[in-house]
Amino acid sequence: MNEMSKLFPAFLLSDRNGRAVAEGFYAGMKLMREKVQESLRLMTDVNAMPEWRLDEMAWELGILYDYNADVEAKRRWIAKATPLFSYLGTPKAIYDFLEGYFDSVQLEESWDYGGEPFHFRVTVTGEWNEKNAAWVEKAVAAAKNVRSVLDEVSVGGYEKMSVEMNGEMAAQLRAPLCGELLSGQWPEM
Repeated sequence: MNEMSKLFPAFLLSDRNGRAVAEGFYAGMKLMREKVQESLRLMTDVNAMPEWRLDEMAWELGILYDYNADVEAKRRWIAKATPLFSYLGTPKAIYDFLEGYFDSVQLEESWDYGGEPFHFRVTVTGEWNEKNAAWVEKAVAAAKNVRSVLDEVSVGGYEKMSVEMNGEMAAQLRAPLCGELLSGQWPEM
């Protein structure tokens, strides 16, 4: 009751009815404080937010966001929303937007594959469907640099191989991407 004595005057606490009213107010304020603290945690902690709040935050922040994505992808996008604005136009931004949909994402700049300057291509591994295809187009358009040009999106893997002869590097090759040399399957967009 010492906490109550700090909040209410002594004359009110000395009266039986006044004390009952004070205890009722105190219990109500305690309950309200707990509810406010819990609500603030749900509104500020991305890992504790319900899905509806994640959707609401995406609208408030005005970020690229897919309302039909799984909850963990939504949490990543909301958590990275502020830093993401600082590196829009870089390959990292493209990685961050696409990682929620695919198992892995690789981006090759023009000098990696002999393309024209400011061109790039993206290779993803994982499930490919119409929804994911639409997300790739939307995410890359929003995240890429304005002057950059997306040459192609491939579904499959990307690995570099090297061939050594007599202990020296004889050749360095990359495995063909989907759509190249009839390897894999090119998704229809």
